[in-house]
Amino acid sequence: MMPRAVTATLPALLVLCLASSLTACGIDNTGPLDAGAPASGLPAPGGHPAAAVHVYFSSPLGLERVSRPYRGPDTLQAAMERLVAGPDPAERGRGLISFIPPGTPAPTAVTRKPNLADVYVPPHWTANPTALRQLLCTTADAVALSHGTRPQEARIRLHRPEGGGVNTGACASP
Repeated sequence: MMPRAVTATLPALLVLCLASSLTACGIDNTGPLDAGAPASGLPAPGGHPAAAVHVYFSSPLGLERVSRPYRGPDTLQAAMERLVAGPDPAERGRGLISFIPPGTPAPTAVTRKPNLADVYVPPHWTANPTALRQLLCTTADAVALSHGTRPQEARIRLHRPEGGGVNTGACASP
């Protein structure tokens, strides 16, 4: 049995311990802070256009997708223009390169159906296989972004200049 003095002070000690642990958590009462604009990106079905397009550049590990800011009506053509612009300095610093030669004109691209795009390749476009994969994957991503589908479902018809024919392709996983 405990002495009466210890029994009387035990509840007071418990209250004191609880009170000190609650006040010593180190969190100040600062109130709400500004955190910037809300996140943006892929639209919800029936939502607003995305705030970015995606282009593909080459790295030692294969093709890598990077984002480019854009909000406008023609996501597909915007992706073509950003693709031929090549990697920015920060991306080049990370080892990303483009097999599309600098100064190459952007292909013209249009969507015929939700999963089908026609890309009209300008004269003297490179025949490098990696450059063509960059083009196919960038186009497929833009088609998917515009129509709310998956890039793997998009079919791309490449129209070669000067009677070069039409090739149909898809973006094999980059």
